[in-house]
Amino acid sequence: MSNKTLNPVSFGTSGHRGIINKTFTHDHVTAIAVGIASLFTAPHQTTLVIGFDPRQGNDIHYKPGSFTHTLIHSLNKLGINTISFSDYIPTPIISWAINYFKVDGGIILTASHNPPNYNGIKFNPKNGAPAPENITKQIEAVANNYLENPDNLTCDTIGTHSQQQAPLKAFSEHLLKSCKTLGLPIPKTFSKPLQVDVKHGACGTLWQELSKLLNLEIDIKHYEPRSNFGNIEPNPTKYDQLDVAPETYYASTANDPDGDRHAVRDNQGNIVTPETLTAIIIDYLCKNATKPTQLATTLASSHILKTICNQHAINYHETAVGFKHFAPYFEQAKKHHETCIGIESSGGFSISYHTFEKCGFLPIIILTIICELSTKSLATLKEEIETNYGQHYFTETEFKFKETQKETLKNYLKTTSKESLENDFNITIKTINTSDGLKIETQDSWALCRLSGTEPIARIYSESTHKTQSKWLNKKFHDVLTTKLKII
Repeated sequence: MSNKTLNPVSFGTSGHRGIINKTFTHDHVTAIAVGIASLFTAPHQTTLVIGFDPRQGNDIHYKPGSFTHTLIHSLNKLGINTISFSDYIPTPIISWAINYFKVDGGIILTASHNPPNYNGIKFNPKNGAPAPENITKQIEAVANNYLENPDNLTCDTIGTHSQQQAPLKAFSEHLLKSCKTLGLPIPKTFSKPLQVDVKHGACGTLWQELSKLLNLEIDIKHYEPRSNFGNIEPNPTKYDQLDVAPETYYASTANDPDGDRHAVRDNQGNIVTPETLTAIIIDYLCKNATKPTQLATTLASSHILKTICNQHAINYHETAVGFKHFAPYFEQAKKHHETCIGIESSGGFSISYHTFEKCGFLPIIILTIICELSTKSLATLKEEIETNYGQHYFTETEFKFKETQKETLKNYLKTTSKESLENDFNITIKTINTSDGLKIETQDSWALCRLSGTEPIARIYSESTHKTQSKWLNKKFHDVLTTKLKII
């Protein structure tokens, strides 16, 4: 353990992330291992499954000096048993593997959709969902105490480590079983190919397995795992980076490097947002298969979901941003043998029968099956949703600020009154919500600003039933924040 002052461990929306060798170091990895081990009263009876994407420091050979070696070595010295795989593994497989191997939790070394100079750690407890705040707070507290007071890692019994073949086929079969649970028969053949950009991350081998299992031709772009992702933008919902597939394809799709997010363009090149994709799925299920009973989403998601849930009498739940908030609804639905869909505007999707962690594979496969069964193109399905449930124009942008401005920005978002906001924006506001950033709602529009947990970036989301209003409201939020921060 070095003596230099380190940034503290801080779990954001999903895990601790930081810049490699600066705010994410081997000391952080060791400290987080100590924090995770503190959750278990009988370490030698505890087993955790480990996965990671190809970011710098993640090594399938577990060489000393890698983050992978540091994590597993630290856990074993603390008495925790570990299982890992001889390949890079997407996050949803680790979530599913917790139940499959009947272990006590899972850890993923990844910074998800963040740039390649970032790495991070996610922890999922026994239910497979992202760890809730009461667990991450304990990990943080113990980890930061260890950073301030480092000690030798000791335990009466050293934990074991085993490496296995990646369970790609078993996970793929489970995914298809989840589709069947929705009432979707799996076509024996598919009439078109699908394009998937895996961005040199951990997802290529799983898509190959799904291709074989489904007898579906999949054109996998940027297949080879690379630590810098081939200098490709890793965030799939930055749609300007998503290629347009030929019209003879079902769609052009993408994942982030650890496979827990998805993005889709239809066969004409139009963006199909995660909410529109989910609306297509719900509409088809309600008319042709098994109607879901619940939908969980966040305050950053399109109101088209609220509209379609109201029309089909589906219970609608809106939470703070973070897939971890959906776990209670998944648990409830699973207990009663019902279907709950969880969806985030950032590309997170799952159902209660699959895994409580977001999965970037499931929605793409469901959508492809629906296109084949309905004999309709994705562009047609999208058009039908907009005709039947109204058109919602969604805009998402980033607002970059200096670290010295962060507290001023947080204070403005948390404490500004409705009257002051109406003056700043020169609009009439119906409601404001400060449970996760600042969300303002007007008669036919809304806008939300919330801070990233890992980068000096605020994300601004806006939506309206009028296209120009959504863009105007988003730009106005930028202008207001710029004005407020000029004093710094």
